[in-house]
Amino acid sequence: MPRFLFLSSSARSGGNAEFLARAAAGALSPSAPQRWLALNDLSLPRFEDRRHSGRPYEAPLGEEKELLEATLDADHLVFVAPVYWYALPASAKLYIDYWSAWLRVPGYDFKPRMAGKALSAVTIISSEDETEAEPLIGCLRLTANYMSMDWRGALIGRGNRPGDVEKDARAMGAAKRFFSAAA
Repeated sequence: MPRFLFLSSSARSGGNAEFLARAAAGALSPSAPQRWLALNDLSLPRFEDRRHSGRPYEAPLGEEKELLEATLDADHLVFVAPVYWYALPASAKLYIDYWSAWLRVPGYDFKPRMAGKALSAVTIISSEDETEAEPLIGCLRLTANYMSMDWRGALIGRGNRPGDVEKDARAMGAAKRFFSAAA
């Protein structure tokens, strides 16, 4: 049974993306392990790119270590991320930036351990034009490709104000089937 890690990155707790993701997760088998992390609740400092500085990345501590271990423990990572200015929310982008460090921390074998895991997204747009989600989806799809992960696609809902996605019958119906291949 795959272990799911839901990575919520909305700046609003309990927003439309989380509602839609929870609807999709509700269709999973009750025995499918789920872990939910709110990336905004983690105290991660800004990412420092040291790749060419000669200063190595140290083994992570505290919340960063917890996030790394949760990432490695999961079989299926799900970004729960509304489209913000045509891209990922800042906390989701920061999380992916940390992957650059984790690729280089001795002993974690981050890239080989990520290979074969599934990656998907649950996102919300505020218009009828689904192309507005393309930059967010492209970022995650390319990340999955680079890491040799299995890109499972994106569930896209519509909403602007809290609760709007509940009125999106197409998205709510699709949520019931979104993880069916993974369950």
